Amino acid sequence: MCLSEAQELARSHDFVVGDGPGGIDDVSRTMLLLADLALLPISPSILDLWSVQQATEILRYAQQINGGRPDGRLILNKMRTRDTISRELQSAAPNLGVGVASVVIRDLQAYRDAAQQGTVVTRMGRRAAQAAVEVGALFDELLRDQLQTAHGTSADLTDKEALNG
Repeated sequence: MCLSEAQELARSHDFVVGDGPGGIDDVSRTMLLLADLALLPISPSILDLWSVQQATEILRYAQQINGGRPDGRLILNKMRTRDTISRELQSAAPNLGVGVASVVIRDLQAYRDAAQQGTVVTRMGRRAAQAAVEVGALFDELLRDQLQTAHGTSADLTDKEALNG
């Protein structure tokens, strides 16, 4: 999507989702300047940690320019329950200076299968049910937080109330 198109969509829609390159190139920087919320997925690897540290520096720069916007949120991704580096990342993430989503995306085969099949886990039925629940819970958390921030509403909105504004 063109960045000018994103600006036009933002004028006519409550939520616009843009997926940009994971690096710190001009497109990513510009998207951060336009965004209300920046999601920074991080996997349990030293390379991701370095990448997120760079991204958080750019996020802080965008926040200085935009009076605190965008809000940033780390998404713990490809996490393994019995993996030492996953546990270390989970305990270290709050110290990176960016909010951390409470929903964790696990390293499930369903995500890889969905990519290979050109689909998403929410359309794969029972074989991807656990992954679909995770994605749904993450979406609910992020939407609820954004609605609460935008409207100063209580965090205990029902899903119907949240979607109807």
